[in-house]
Amino acid sequence: MEHRRANDTPLTEADIELFNRFYVDFLRKRLDDPVSFLKVGTLLRRGDLRHAMQETMTLRPMFEQAIPNVRQRDLLLSFPGVLPNLHSILFDLSQSYGVEGATVQIMKREQVETHLDGTEMFRLDVDKAMEDFPSLPDDDRQALLRLLQARPGEATLRFLLVILADHLFLVALPSNATETTPALGRLRQLIEARLGEKADELIVEFFTVGGGYIRRAGEGLVFGGSNPLFDPIYAAPEAPAVKVFQQRWQEHKLSLVKRILSAEMPELIVAFDR
Repeated sequence: MEHRRANDTPLTEADIELFNRFYVDFLRKRLDDPVSFLKVGTLLRRGDLRHAMQETMTLRPMFEQAIPNVRQRDLLLSFPGVLPNLHSILFDLSQSYGVEGATVQIMKREQVETHLDGTEMFRLDVDKAMEDFPSLPDDDRQALLRLLQARPGEATLRFLLVILADHLFLVALPSNATETTPALGRLRQLIEARLGEKADELIVEFFTVGGGYIRRAGEGLVFGGSNPLFDPIYAAPEAPAVKVFQQRWQEHKLSLVKRILSAEMPELIVAFDR
């Protein structure tokens, strides 16, 4: 059975406050933007990336000076590794040269801009390469069709919602699967086959933003629940701020599932258990 990373600790009210400061105050993002919300929520869920977010907010004036353009700050959500990489760049420069002085500030901004320019190039190249790639790969479409042939209550599937740059993916796996690695590996193989020789030149780094179950109901399918590896868990789930975050997370996750299915299988009757 797969397990979370040891530092993927349950989210606290303080962590939700950190999310709000990073998401709303620093990135200037809207709370009704599901892709951005789930990407930042993934940074928060993962303990290693949460630490980078915490350090970014601790050093917020330095980051705001280095990235004054809000549009550029959106590039921090291109791939999960961008924020910790950028933090390392700024931290190393501060350790070497200190935080004061116009020359140091110029150096920081130049290095950050160079890094973000490269990030933007990779993001655009990945999005261009994936623009005609289905968000529901054929194996996963066939799994949903087979589930539709089962009697209600006799079979279920699990699903994962994955984002690569700005491209959405819905991945299905058996309900009794104890590992998600094969499903994510299969998706990576499909993408790398699509990219061909460019696969070694581009960043293929996933935001896996949660999942849940799929069950047959009536003439259609019901999506709901969560995935124990990739959905957040909470230290105080009844705390008001945590409940609001948890509700938004689930609504955004299922709204993207609906977006994928509306585009890929518009004939499918779908319901959602929130």
